[in-house]
Amino acid sequence: MKNFIFSALVALLVFGCLSCTDIQGDGIDTVIWEGSQLPNETSFRNPVWEPDLGRPSVFRGATQFYAFGQEKEWSEGLNYVVPVLRSSDLMSWNFNGEAFASAPDWGEGKITSVGVEFSKTLGTYYLFYSLGDAGIGVAYSKAPQGPYVDYGKLFDADSLGYQYVREPFFIQSGLDFYLFFETDQGVYGIELDIKRNMKPLLNGNAFRIAGSDYTGIFIFRMSGSDFYCFGTVGNEVTSEVYMGRASGIEGPYLDKEGNDLVNNAGTLLIREGDDLKSPGHVGGVFTDRNGKNWIMFGATDINKPELHSGDDRRPLILHQIDWDENGWPAVVIEASSGWTTPRFVLS
Repeated sequence: MKNFIFSALVALLVFGCLSCTDIQGDGIDTVIWEGSQLPNETSFRNPVWEPDLGRPSVFRGATQFYAFGQEKEWSEGLNYVVPVLRSSDLMSWNFNGEAFASAPDWGEGKITSVGVEFSKTLGTYYLFYSLGDAGIGVAYSKAPQGPYVDYGKLFDADSLGYQYVREPFFIQSGLDFYLFFETDQGVYGIELDIKRNMKPLLNGNAFRIAGSDYTGIFIFRMSGSDFYCFGTVGNEVTSEVYMGRASGIEGPYLDKEGNDLVNNAGTLLIREGDDLKSPGHVGGVFTDRNGKNWIMFGATDINKPELHSGDDRRPLILHQIDWDENGWPAVVIEASSGWTTPRFVLS
């Protein structure tokens, strides 16, 4: 019996948290259970998805989160035009098929980046994508996972006077729609005219929000009229995530010192860690039950940097953002794998 009690106490000490308190006042401690301390009860593992979800676009649907990525061959014979993942908690993901029933055929090359978002006012999901060097196209669906119906090309580099256009990011702000994209002259945005069941059209002139050092822009509306712009600075060998803030979606986006991102300024948010390099291409920012913000991005595992095809292997990473009292990073995030604390708690 003594051995049994001893074994039970050892198990509790290993798998849970105990405290001893003299509740009765008789000099005998009482064992109190204070909950599990197992890693999977208090933490989650990064990466949250492997082997790859390059240049991710992540959004929250009615009951699930969805993540889309660029076209890559994950393993021999396993190639998805636009892979789709699904999750109920951001920390565990499952493959959910492809966004397209068949690949867009209006241009050559692979889909190298995507930007997906839901318009509540139109009841439609829109998927903007860059197709090789042919330009940026758009597709739509009534369901978050698709299949998406292709509208075809929206615009190309020549039509706007750039050498290239890529990395689309789509956002609705109030009743207005905006598409942001990377060019050889910097990151630009343009307003869109979108009507129900009709192909989106460009509306007005493009405006610049970041310099040519930036790529992979993601914009998050924090509260009221505060907009945060996150972008990747660097290349596939080495990169970091910088940010700026504006009082309106069209900018100007300024860093902590008041310098404009158009001039390639920025405040550092995410840097390389010991085992994950080249963090970048923010795919989503979400708010948990406690009002904390969480960011999803890609990074390269130093120990497994490539897919079998030789393409960069870019797993999906989730991390909490710690803000200071002025709304700037209190701590620079260091991209790392393994057990990560705390867990994301749904709002």
